[in-house]
Amino acid sequence: MTALTACGDNENSSANDENANKDQQKLGKKQVTLATDTYVSNIGATYVVKQLLEEVGYSVTVNETDVGIEYAGLADGSSDASVGAWLPTTHKSYWEEYKDKLDKMSMVTEKVELALTVPSYMEDINSIEDLVNNKNNIGEKLEWDITGISPGAGMMEMTKEKVIPSYGLDKDWQLQSSSGPAMAAELKAAIDKKEPIVVTLWTPHWTFNEFDLKMLEDPKNQYGDPDNVYAVSRKGFKEDSPLAYQIIDQFSWTKKQNQDVMFSIQSGMSNEEAAKKFLENNPDFKEQMLESAKSE
Repeated sequence: MTALTACGDNENSSANDENANKDQQKLGKKQVTLATDTYVSNIGATYVVKQLLEEVGYSVTVNETDVGIEYAGLADGSSDASVGAWLPTTHKSYWEEYKDKLDKMSMVTEKVELALTVPSYMEDINSIEDLVNNKNNIGEKLEWDITGISPGAGMMEMTKEKVIPSYGLDKDWQLQSSSGPAMAAELKAAIDKKEPIVVTLWTPHWTFNEFDLKMLEDPKNQYGDPDNVYAVSRKGFKEDSPLAYQIIDQFSWTKKQNQDVMFSIQSGMSNEEAAKKFLENNPDFKEQMLESAKSE
């Protein structure tokens, strides 16, 4: 009887070892570095993915940098993947430079928009052409300033290189660079006083949850048709960490879901806390995103 029991224990141990080996093969390299720029829309998505990867056994580091450094880091292998590639327009210059060293994965969010944006109480300002025409002396009221974000951002490049010269705004208007949080702070300060302001803004963004805003019409379509957000990875990531690649490749969510996480962050939660709260409140979403972890 003792010999039979020992044999059974050995068989169970062998089966457990085999399952452990299979799990290790699915995981591959357990250290994963996610890259993101400094904009809260991409930060929120990144930390939700971080939680999902950690759920199945990965150790995840987030590398938060300027968008140009983000792409360079993916290309040189110092980062593994990103869920914040805005294509084909906003990140076009970075994608063209590094695409041969990157793998484009699935779409994360569809139809994200860029626009010069104002509070809705600015009833007479509805189009970029209203700025050009200095409607109701809007230029003097704003000292001819458009409040922007960080100078290296794709939207800032488009605004400076395409939108402003195409409309002739460069005759009077100036694009002031700052940062995403600084722009949002100036927007809030103006709205609190019900003063005019023009900012560079995009969807998804938490300010649309908190304020009544409108995106200005762009009759020349200089910002282009709405982008989609994609996941991208370094070459070889799929082979190195196959399950992580699968989970990231099937990660997708709506602008509304993203804005909910962004709003939690803006309201004072840490990035980790906001991501955990979202997944706790959306168990079906979590299960769906982890489906590949259970498929083999």
